[in-house]
Amino acid sequence: MLMNKKPRTSSRHNIFVRGLCVTAAALVLTLVANDAQAIRLTMKRVMFEGSQRTADLTIINNTAEEQVYRLGFKTMRMTQSDGLETLEDGAQDPALKSADSMVRFSPRRVTIPAGGSQQVRLMLNKPKDVVDGEYRSHFWIRPEAESAKFDPAPQDNAANGPSVQIKMLAGVTLPVFVRVGPMNVTASIENAKAVRNGDRIAVTMDINRDGNRSLYGDVEFSCSGKTLHQVRGIAVYTELTKRTVRLNMPVPKDGFGGCATMDVVYRAEASDAQYKGGVIAQTKVAVP
Repeated sequence: MLMNKKPRTSSRHNIFVRGLCVTAAALVLTLVANDAQAIRLTMKRVMFEGSQRTADLTIINNTAEEQVYRLGFKTMRMTQSDGLETLEDGAQDPALKSADSMVRFSPRRVTIPAGGSQQVRLMLNKPKDVVDGEYRSHFWIRPEAESAKFDPAPQDNAANGPSVQIKMLAGVTLPVFVRVGPMNVTASIENAKAVRNGDRIAVTMDINRDGNRSLYGDVEFSCSGKTLHQVRGIAVYTELTKRTVRLNMPVPKDGFGGCATMDVVYRAEASDAQYKGGVIAQTKVAVP
């Protein structure tokens, strides 16, 4: 067995190392964990519904280096209050209907130059005897590298010396849905509460779901018809009949205009086949 021997350190070597450290101190090294912006996608969810059989997803490499990405499916379950959790391989949940056996994709591994992009095609291969319902799996894109260099942010003071930014790379996932047969869902909002903490307001509420498909939309807060805040992309998946949502909004700069309550509206996207951008559910919450 070969063993690395620790080299004998001389005083001259120590002087060199100290000088090197002083030089390196002029560089600003910024570590940012879980920076999902290293990868950008042109879609936030994929929906196979009606006659749609293909979807083209573009992956954009936002780093300053060439990156290799691997792609695949995994099963994730939504919990009532903690978002999504990944099911281990082989784990079963009778409330979940996976879509990965019906959706193929190509390529499965891509190399994208710095600032470049790559298109991935997802193709539906639906069995003739598939049972009506909503099926869902989560498509993941994961970089093989753990970190990458980014273009440094502009410096206000050039005397600070050069800047190097190294960001930790994180993978991203997006849900892929397959809807078979007639779809219908209704919702209601209950137990809405708002608590003020300094210049922020914490809002909690329960979104109840009833039907054979998931919910997806934006939550809007308004007062006397004026929009105060909007939170995008709130989902309630089919494994839940109720989800407790915790949101955070700033106190409006101009106050609440004398309103004693805020209107809370859960609004669908324009692409929603049932609601077509309309109101899914709404309630009021007392101004804290």
